[in-house]
Amino acid sequence: MNALRAGLVAFALTLSVAMPAQAGGARKAAVPTMSVEHKLAGHYYLEGVMETGSELQLDANGRFQWYFSYGALDLAAEGQWQHEGGKVVLLPEHFQFPPQYPQTEFKRMQLRVDGADLVPAWPWEEGAERGRYVLNEDR
Repeated sequence: MNALRAGLVAFALTLSVAMPAQAGGARKAAVPTMSVEHKLAGHYYLEGVMETGSELQLDANGRFQWYFSYGALDLAAEGQWQHEGGKVVLLPEHFQFPPQYPQTEFKRMQLRVDGADLVPAWPWEEGAERGRYVLNEDR
């Protein structure tokens, strides 16, 4: 019980130091601001493209993982992502594609931010937008 009490006292002291006093003696916790990268980070699923399965994982540390499956065509990439204006840009460092389809490899893919969704501009379709990556609510 003494260990529990000591832990609670230490926690209370930490809060009192971390929370500056406001007018009237009340203390208010500082609200941390969330970077755009943290807001966009998450696990996305592609919707709106028939017979295609694709997922995109954006990590808050600027890393991504992506896969795309259409029939017998399977693609996978991982690398860095960044936010540029109203777009997320994927910059693969590793890309897996069938050797008979080298045109499916991309060095850069842009996804337009549309609310909580990301709308891909497919590199192999001259940047045509089709479908959308929808954020998994479970993140």
